[in-house]
Amino acid sequence: MKNGSAFTTGRLGTSRNPVNVKYAVAPKLEAELLLLNAYTEVDMAHTVMLAEQGVLTDAQARGILLGIREIAALGDGEFPVETERGSVLLQVEHFLAERIGHDMAGRMHTGRSRNDQQEAANRVLVRDRLLEVAEAMLRLQDAVLDLALEHADTVMPGYTHLQHAQPTTLGHYVMRHYYPFERDQQRLEGAFTRTNLNALGGAACVGTTWPVDRHRTAELMGHDGLVVHATDAGVFARDYPAENAALLSILVNDVGRLAGDLYVWSTWEFGMIEVDDGMANTSSIMPQKKNPEALERVRGLSGIAVGWLPAVLGALRSATSSDLELAFGPDPTQEMIDSTIAVLELTRESLETTTFNTDVMRDRVEVNWTTATSLADELVRGSGLSFRAAHQVVGRLVRNSVSEGVPPSDVTSEMVVAAADEIGISMAISQDRVSRSLDPSAFLGSLSTVGSANPAEVRRMVADGRELQAAHRAWVEETQAGLARARGKLRSAVDSYLSVPAGSDHGSRRPASSEILAGSGVRRENA
Repeated sequence: MKNGSAFTTGRLGTSRNPVNVKYAVAPKLEAELLLLNAYTEVDMAHTVMLAEQGVLTDAQARGILLGIREIAALGDGEFPVETERGSVLLQVEHFLAERIGHDMAGRMHTGRSRNDQQEAANRVLVRDRLLEVAEAMLRLQDAVLDLALEHADTVMPGYTHLQHAQPTTLGHYVMRHYYPFERDQQRLEGAFTRTNLNALGGAACVGTTWPVDRHRTAELMGHDGLVVHATDAGVFARDYPAENAALLSILVNDVGRLAGDLYVWSTWEFGMIEVDDGMANTSSIMPQKKNPEALERVRGLSGIAVGWLPAVLGALRSATSSDLELAFGPDPTQEMIDSTIAVLELTRESLETTTFNTDVMRDRVEVNWTTATSLADELVRGSGLSFRAAHQVVGRLVRNSVSEGVPPSDVTSEMVVAAADEIGISMAISQDRVSRSLDPSAFLGSLSTVGSANPAEVRRMVADGRELQAAHRAWVEETQAGLARARGKLRSAVDSYLSVPAGSDHGSRRPASSEILAGSGVRRENA
């Protein structure tokens, strides 16, 4: 059979249009080859299961597994490929056929279609890569917690609408980002569970008459369970790529907000941080420039991530999976995961190498009325005003002080009373109460609610974060250990067939029914 094309020649003949090969076959094959290791893992599990079920003889299983293991041992780019032959399934079948013959090579596909084989490989690769994202997220969260604890007392202005709002601390600011990251970590773990399911056994769309043991292949591939419905298990009904696209988009945009703030703070006008030289670039013409290159990359990727979900949803509406595969590869998550890990690592490294100009932060918080709300609260508590009335008094005080060039530190009780008189409110307040209310550190120390910027509360939140980190890290480690155990089982199962001398019976698999054997054309040894 030319080019090992037994699969296609029965219906289509032996030739393929070169335009079709160049623009449809080749791009898809190139993308599929990125999953070659996952394909070999799936092929091994399926072959072992078929042998255990008596669908394959020991000799057949041994020949197929020897060939697959040879493929798995090849390095990147060493697996021989002929583009005209088509998908990875056909490339692998041809590779095996040259070693064990076409008839035996073709038996590996008994009881499955290209759909569930490809979907199984997708899920194996994506679940492994989601764990990479979870680990990178944990590293970033560790950096956030370290920074928050170090700067729990570092006073700085808080911003809303890019304007000074109220005093906060640098520690409280970075903890603001920790909690969205925590929710991202929760979403990652949930998505992993829904991705790590066995799709083998759906066959084309309705299942198969062969005694395929889906639970056994799930065990050998380390899956948490099955995609139960036969059609749902194929490429035509999958929704987990959309879920993964959504969670990765949310995650990258959560991180992008932090990077966007640091980007602004690095400007001369803000001057609150100094980006490390190694995380920056310069201009080709302006020698004074120090551009925050790493932060710019994160901001750019967070913008691109906005389009991930709609692009995947649009491609998933196609009648086939081809649009999705040609746009993103065999699974659309791969490119997104690469970008997500880049965002996480660049942001973590930026946090760990950036110099935070704490003196500048302290100076800024004292000059632009960030404690105005504190003074209004004091008027409510000590002078009997409603908050709305106190808001008006302090608003007038700020207006008067700004016009007269008086900073908050020089405000007197007489100025507060005069502002109240201007809007028809009679009140009294001591200088001590005014000065204490307008002091940023005193304000922070007076905060009493859960989640506030009080340095003691920031430290409590960091401790809480450490506990959450420990739980997530334990989940990652336990999950990785479970996958390692499954791969060990698969390796042992394959070894057990490879260690059986040719012509002898393995003797450990479950016998298939005589009806199945009679209809399969498989002659079981020693039967």
